[in-house]
Amino acid sequence: MIKKAKALFALFQAGKVVADPVKWKTRQISTTAITSLIWVSIETVRAFGYEIPVSAEVVDASAVVILAVVNGLLTVTTTDKLGLPDKRKSDS
Repeated sequence: MIKKAKALFALFQAGKVVADPVKWKTRQISTTAITSLIWVSIETVRAFGYEIPVSAEVVDASAVVILAVVNGLLTVTTTDKLGLPDKRKSDS
């Protein structure tokens, strides 16, 4: 479990990248499209007068959080140009 946590944290260091960036970037695009589609669908249904038992603020906030987290995390972990500096390299 600790090895997996260390490996996950290592992905956030500059110069490290997931094994198959194309797969993860595709998932990133899919998540963005699905989240946007759900948000637009809910707002469209509301525009036609149907009530959904969730407030507009909750829907908006959820969409923004999902998009920010997924896009932020996957952007950093699928490129070797972004990320946290490697502390071991900067100390030497």
